[in-house]
Amino acid sequence: MKKQEMFARKNENGNYAILDNEGYAITKLDANVYPVGSNLSARYEHPEGIELTEADVKKLNIDIE
Repeated sequence: MKKQEMFARKNENGNYAILDNEGYAITKLDANVYPVGSNLSARYEHPEGIELTEADVKKLNIDIE
């Protein structure tokens, strides 16, 4: 998925949910990061959606809402 097709929204935990332009959770990213609380990288399917730290969001240059 291209960078401009997604954005990050801060959640109640202080981390960021990664969403597509329609507001749906993105469940897989082609990036070498690990979602918060997961031992599997974002390259694997995460049915509940991907949640990243602020540092990871900035590293991937994902726009923050």
